[in-house]
Amino acid sequence: MFHIALCDSDRTTIARLTRYIHQLPHPTDAMKIYPFSSGNTLIESCRRKIHFNLVVLGSFQSEHHHLKIARMLRRFDSLVPIIVISDHIQDSLAGYEIPLYRYYHKSVAPLLFQKDLQQLLENNSCPQNHSYLFSNWQGLHHVLLKEILFFKSEGSRILVATQRGSFIYRDSIRSLEVRLQRYNFLRIHRSYMVNLHWIRNIRGEEVTLLNGRILPLAKTRSKMLRESMVSQLGQI
Repeated sequence: MFHIALCDSDRTTIARLTRYIHQLPHPTDAMKIYPFSSGNTLIESCRRKIHFNLVVLGSFQSEHHHLKIARMLRRFDSLVPIIVISDHIQDSLAGYEIPLYRYYHKSVAPLLFQKDLQQLLENNSCPQNHSYLFSNWQGLHHVLLKEILFFKSEGSRILVATQRGSFIYRDSIRSLEVRLQRYNFLRIHRSYMVNLHWIRNIRGEEVTLLNGRILPLAKTRSKMLRESMVSQLGQI
């Protein structure tokens, strides 16, 4: 099931977006739409651990309120794609910090919205096809989860090791552990969280990745890691 949150103080906009969704030419998954006329109600739903696969934020009476809501959403879910519809072009720049999946200026072109939604639906069939979004001094980064080898905690910063190289941004390993465990990432050490798909071998207190990199494995997390690997093999 693909859960879509549509949040806009204008009911007409929600109705129009709902119509675009129902007009998808080739839907690949069952969808459920949740309309919200208040950003606070949406945030409260996320606080109650309700997970959405897409959040669309439209205009509100107070200026830039949608960006405030988007920042609050990121505290609960760093991966959910967030689309913002705004009359203010400068919001597209502010969106890099959040970060946003897409920014639409004023109105949404039906074909463009449906194309984005179709892509998200296809990605949803394989969790590791989701993009991990983060921003640092170099700008906004979209990295597929399947390209991430591991995360390493470096104080108040996180090193993201990918197939294309490494990036550093501000976050905590504890926060990552909560948000990414359902995507086959597991914390194996106080400083490391690894993508289970990249593990080649587990031996003693070491984890060897497919690229030959060796990571430390805490004794207290060894049993959980081995059980998770067995469970993953059973799903193939």
